[in-house]
Amino acid sequence: MKSSKVTHFSWILLWFALLFLAMVTRFYDLANKPIHFDESINGWFVMQMQSVGYYKYDPNNYHGPLYFYILQFFEFLWGRSLEVLRAVPAVFSVLSVMVFSFGVLSSKPAQRWMMFFILVSPAFLFFGRSGIHEMPFVFFQILFALGFLRWFENADDKALGLMLVGVWGMSTLKETFVITLFGFALAFLSLGPQQWRALLSRNKLKQAWTPRLTVLSAVLTLLFVQLFTGFFKNPSGLVDFVKAFLPWAKTGVEGKGHEKVFTYWLQVFWEAEPLVLLGVLAAFWGLFSKTKALRAMSVFSLSQLFIYSVIPYKTVWCVLSLVWGFYFVLAFALAEVKRLRWFVLLLSIVGIRSAYTSVYQHPIWMDHPYVYVNSTPDLTTLYKVLMEQAKAHPEVLQGPVQIGMKEQWPWPWLLRSFKNFDYNLCSKHLNENALVYFCDLSAAYEVDHAVNEPYWKLTVILRQSREASLIYLKKSAFPEVPFKEAETVGEEE
Repeated sequence: MKSSKVTHFSWILLWFALLFLAMVTRFYDLANKPIHFDESINGWFVMQMQSVGYYKYDPNNYHGPLYFYILQFFEFLWGRSLEVLRAVPAVFSVLSVMVFSFGVLSSKPAQRWMMFFILVSPAFLFFGRSGIHEMPFVFFQILFALGFLRWFENADDKALGLMLVGVWGMSTLKETFVITLFGFALAFLSLGPQQWRALLSRNKLKQAWTPRLTVLSAVLTLLFVQLFTGFFKNPSGLVDFVKAFLPWAKTGVEGKGHEKVFTYWLQVFWEAEPLVLLGVLAAFWGLFSKTKALRAMSVFSLSQLFIYSVIPYKTVWCVLSLVWGFYFVLAFALAEVKRLRWFVLLLSIVGIRSAYTSVYQHPIWMDHPYVYVNSTPDLTTLYKVLMEQAKAHPEVLQGPVQIGMKEQWPWPWLLRSFKNFDYNLCSKHLNENALVYFCDLSAAYEVDHAVNEPYWKLTVILRQSREASLIYLKKSAFPEVPFKEAETVGEEE
């Protein structure tokens, strides 16, 4: 009895230690990398919700409403900041680790390996600290997978409940949930007709369905309708949910400037997450395994990799939807091939180094594959100049600011404290005597000859893989700038 109590107490201590480690790695210095333009767009949507009263779902946005409502709640509690933007995915990244501690599956070793893999995964660390939809979406993918795999072992209401919540969460976040469900359909079909009949027998489904699941289904359906209709203020949102798949599919096929080669994801694994490459090899072996869970996750993971490789449109954060499946493959494979653990541990060390470098040591290391079309440190420096001066002289916030370049983000969100904006392109119309001009390089001649008092002229690359931008700061409002290459234009006093 005493031994049982000691063991239970030890597990509680271990659980809290794991939670502490997951939270520290996800929340420590959340603002240590410059804001991504996608993060600022998400923040801007939430700002619009405050004035409109709800999130109006746009089928051309390719993202569902759940993330925005959660972010709105976080901002209600802790205010509006870059840290709060990133706190939402950080919470879901922590949950993605801890969900495996609740013994959903019978294999304790597999679940412990999954906790370890996700805890140290470069992708889960990097994008779990980025204010975008991907991390919450992947958490619900994992919930569905746990329910799917539990059904093989114990066809009960918990398995169905996990799958229901997983589908609900995925469908309220990203349209790519259809790819996930297609992958699981292929995984199920790979088990063969005999398993189909056994796993989907009418008696088994009838025994597993409980009144709790009926209530859960009703609640999830109601929440789904409320989220997409803006709590019944925008009924067309439900129709737009269906309409979204056409523009989403078109974007995926055309690429829209994000075209990548077929082998792109393998290249990313090689550079940032080599452990996943081992998972890919294990998955090919797992296709022939007699263990249902291993075979199903192998089919699922390889089908996801193939589909995401075929689609020309590739943004690197989608790697999150790929890596966790191969982690499952490795976790199950380790139970059958003990010697595999030495390769796993060795590649995990390489992955931890990749995670440390990209997340903490050099969080804006432009050569790391996870740093993709991100804002540059120069943007952060410029932002600090503007906000420090506004803090010292609040009247600056009332002055006109012209965001007159094609790439406007993330400035509309970053400079939300300023009150007077002009979004006309500098080359077409120049706001007279603005405190700040953000312009494209092509507008240099017009602006240089239009300003009638001294301005600092900065040529700065604000976003990775984009051309430089021109920034003009009125000298009377900004006497000093920390840019050595700054020029002076306009009439001298």
